[in-house]
Amino acid sequence: MTQLKTTFLLLFVVALLAFSCQQGEHTASGATSVQTKPAMSRGNAFIEKKIFFENLPSASGLESTFPDSYYVLGDDSPFLYRLDSSYTLAEQYPLFSTENFTGGRIPKALKPDLECMAQFKYRGENYLFMLGSGSTEARYKGFAVNLDRQYEVTELELNTLYAFLKQVTSRNKNEQLNLEGLAMDNKHVYLLQRSLSSVGNVLFRFETDSFISYLMESQALPAASVFYFSLPQLDQYTSGFSGAYVFHNYLFFTASVEGTTNVVDDGEMLGSYLGYIELEDFDLATSPDKPLNATAFPLKYKDGTSYKGKAESLVIDYVDKQWNYKAVVVSDDDLGHSELLEVLVKVK
Repeated sequence: MTQLKTTFLLLFVVALLAFSCQQGEHTASGATSVQTKPAMSRGNAFIEKKIFFENLPSASGLESTFPDSYYVLGDDSPFLYRLDSSYTLAEQYPLFSTENFTGGRIPKALKPDLECMAQFKYRGENYLFMLGSGSTEARYKGFAVNLDRQYEVTELELNTLYAFLKQVTSRNKNEQLNLEGLAMDNKHVYLLQRSLSSVGNVLFRFETDSFISYLMESQALPAASVFYFSLPQLDQYTSGFSGAYVFHNYLFFTASVEGTTNVVDDGEMLGSYLGYIELEDFDLATSPDKPLNATAFPLKYKDGTSYKGKAESLVIDYVDKQWNYKAVVVSDDDLGHSELLEVLVKVK
């Protein structure tokens, strides 16, 4: 009898443990939840390689046709620069007149301030789309470069876009239009506004096909959704968006902290971040009064010291089986030079 009771007790404990495990594996809806990736709430971003470019001024935008080429914009340069797979400067292509580039940099009052770049397909051909920050009227500029037709350049008429974005950002009297990031996938176009106010950094999202029709066929500007995000603060300054790239289900971004109170003048660089926003979380960021906290990791060297450069844009080349991401980042030293960083983003 004692042995029978012991056997029954053991069977009861096993059944109870199995039931508890099953409860833990179910969501509130009752469906079984299978974890395919870690929750990306903690991690770090360490620089593994740094390359200095003496003759590539003020890097501001980056795109990739990985593993073949990387394309770089300079915000005070008239050229599109192509780097090969080893990051060697291979070629440069003029986007517009080079007459104001005689000193190696376009003067601040004249530069179109091209800060944003992404690639898209149109009628089966590959393009780069780039546009200016919009912080002054001289910066209401946009170009489409056909990668399949010897870098044929088309200047775009974007007055409707800039007027709309300026109207939205001016709702806050302390805000000025200052586009710094652009990313595109098959579904959406993401335009990132770098904020200097307490409203938070702003993201405009358009439907991709309609937006391309606006760019390439002079169709009406499509409706936009507006989202608000909170980024880390360093000293008394809040970091601001500076670049973006869509990879799988995440919008990765760079952000930097600059000691300035306006969108035109440069300030002391205090640090930079690399972060992400899950695409499915955008619905949580619709209120300017409650901006969504975006996860961001400070850019650091392997010894733990902070990177003081101004990270301006990024691409993600790949992710390994441990969900570590290889990012390539470009930065601007405000002295007419640029740096490229290989960054390993470890997610815990």
